[in-house]
Amino acid sequence: MQRDKISRRSFLKRVGGATVAINSLFGFNWWRKNSYKSAEIKRIPTQCHGCGANRCGIYVYVKDNRIWKIEGNPKTHNNGGSVCPRGHGYIHEMYSPARLKQPLKRTDNGTYEPITWEQAFKEIAVQLNLIIMEHGPQSVFWLQYPMANAALPFRFMHALGSPNTCSHGSTCYTARNAAFNTTYGGLPDNDMWESRYIIIVGRNPVGGIKLSQMKELSHAKDKGARIVVVDPRHSETAVIANEWLSIKPGTDLAFLLAMLNVIIEEGLYDQEFVNNHTVGFDKLADEIISYPPEWAERVCDIPRDTIYRIAREFASYRPKSLIHRGYHGGYGSGYLNSFQTARSVAIVNALLGNYERKGGLYMQLRPELGELKEAGHPSPDIPKVPKADGSGIPGRYPAGSYSDGISHAIPELAISGVLKAGFVYHSNPARTNPNPKRVIAGYRNLQLLVTIDCVMSETAALSHYVLPESFFLERDDSVDTVHSAKVAQLTITQQVVPPMHNTKPLLDILKGISKGVGIEKYFNFTNEELNHLRLKPLGVTLETLRKEGVVEVGPHWVEGFKPCKTPSGKVEIYSKRLSGWSIDPLPRWQEPLLSPDKNDPHSFRLLHGKQSVATHSMTANIAILMQLSIRYNLLRLWMNSRRGQRIGIKDGDMVVIENELGKGVVKVRLTEGIHPSAVWLPSGYGIFSQALKNAYGIGPSFNDFLNTHFDPVVGHVMSSEVIVKVKKI
Repeated sequence: MQRDKISRRSFLKRVGGATVAINSLFGFNWWRKNSYKSAEIKRIPTQCHGCGANRCGIYVYVKDNRIWKIEGNPKTHNNGGSVCPRGHGYIHEMYSPARLKQPLKRTDNGTYEPITWEQAFKEIAVQLNLIIMEHGPQSVFWLQYPMANAALPFRFMHALGSPNTCSHGSTCYTARNAAFNTTYGGLPDNDMWESRYIIIVGRNPVGGIKLSQMKELSHAKDKGARIVVVDPRHSETAVIANEWLSIKPGTDLAFLLAMLNVIIEEGLYDQEFVNNHTVGFDKLADEIISYPPEWAERVCDIPRDTIYRIAREFASYRPKSLIHRGYHGGYGSGYLNSFQTARSVAIVNALLGNYERKGGLYMQLRPELGELKEAGHPSPDIPKVPKADGSGIPGRYPAGSYSDGISHAIPELAISGVLKAGFVYHSNPARTNPNPKRVIAGYRNLQLLVTIDCVMSETAALSHYVLPESFFLERDDSVDTVHSAKVAQLTITQQVVPPMHNTKPLLDILKGISKGVGIEKYFNFTNEELNHLRLKPLGVTLETLRKEGVVEVGPHWVEGFKPCKTPSGKVEIYSKRLSGWSIDPLPRWQEPLLSPDKNDPHSFRLLHGKQSVATHSMTANIAILMQLSIRYNLLRLWMNSRRGQRIGIKDGDMVVIENELGKGVVKVRLTEGIHPSAVWLPSGYGIFSQALKNAYGIGPSFNDFLNTHFDPVVGHVMSSEVIVKVKKI
């Protein structure tokens, strides 16, 4: 599955066949023969889907029904006129020979045969009805990557009577979200544009590419702000920072507890804000005595004098100082202590009084969209049965999110027989979930698996039916809201070219299946009607939004405390809700679940992270992005130089990564830019679907070595709790 070495020449030979195929269909000769010179150029606004999360505004230039180029829409807060490499690269997927071109059904011998949409809808509905009749609707799940259409699958599943809709969140951000929801009643954003002192713990917006945050960081630094990155690895964000603190992996909580100790013991906090807008400060003050910087130095490998200095500097700029709210990184779903780490981030910010202040944290403004029921379309009831994965259930994973669920629990529930059927949309758990052998075993145990995708992913290759969704440039989606904004914005994904193949948008797919299972009354509307209703209470016409691509609505954000959506209406430093669930109501030190063997020089913690040319497994097969990765030698295992020399490894050597779950081969990069206890592997590689020829067999994935863990608070995956041995070949 992994390859020892690949050169640029061998890579180009590998993708050469695909290039010829593309050129024969859409190459220069075709272009020249079809009178391209006289074709009109149209500029159509839409959203980028190159990373799935940011949904940046773009303009697509179309000439003779072909995509010519894209540019950023400067009106959109998410990207402000820029487009990242993933956005530019992903549009090539539209013309890829790897695209799914018609519905497919798996045969008895494991191959796939083309079928009509009508046959697919009929057969899926018949099998779904039989499964529900025998095992109940709670035996069905839907897994998706959250997009503008995310509400439609909830409608579909609730109409069936199943609560089991989930996202990839448990492998990404659910610990962070739960911690901020517990503390603030919601997830605030960072006002780095106005901040004077910014601490970023385990987050890498430059490598992971959040364009708005890159602009904010650059602006803040130009205006004299100090940026401190706390990360085991010298990330792309650390390159632009004023200071990098190489922390021992899994000990961010110790660093933050020590900061709280200094801020409280030396009275550096905002006393007025704490007295008027928080609950539980006195209990925290009693607890935090146990965590001075002298203690933290021994735990996290950051000198005590540095912790004292950082805490004092940081507090001196309040309220225009912040600790970045984070994402996946250090505490989205990384460690056993991720939830309490994220709670500590939220509380440090609160003590500075920076909540709803310029240069601090603020709640994003999002418009309230209209609903279908306003036009007489019935809404299905929310099922009263609990979620099969236990999310949000006291005694199981009480702080878990109903909407996100626990995606990596699905294989276990399928193996045990709790789940019998499932739909996977815009997601690829067979590659992006831990322990792929276990995932494959689980999904193969399902009586019915339907994947909705644009390519034959690893998960699609396990499915009974594969339904091709139209590419995002070929379809209209639901009206969406823009993230990270001090003024609410609306945006839209709209069709810019006709579909190339026999594909359908999600709404049409759901309509087709719904008719066969008797819930068609819940999908008796068009996408255009849905969008008109969503816009109706906001006074924006669909025609205007289509023309502009993004429209501002409502008032701008105004500085000043607003009541939190917590039981007390205040920032809850001490949480009675957590106490009632037998979870620490205050952040306390908690060791990581696993640690490297100190007596074994080959034992390391395996960390992972994003690069600017890859989005999970979604963009791996795009030839131009993979070529960039290979040309610039990005697929490297980072290892501390001293550790490497100790075990006889030189920079550029090929090494074996191995543990009880997996084994992989990769080239090593020796550097002082990583903590000695860890190695770091970029994500987005390790593709094992043979249909994805540009990416097949290139590099390992960290998921090959990650066991199936569930943290006790939200059930997240604990993706950095993985120990491997690294040896030279």
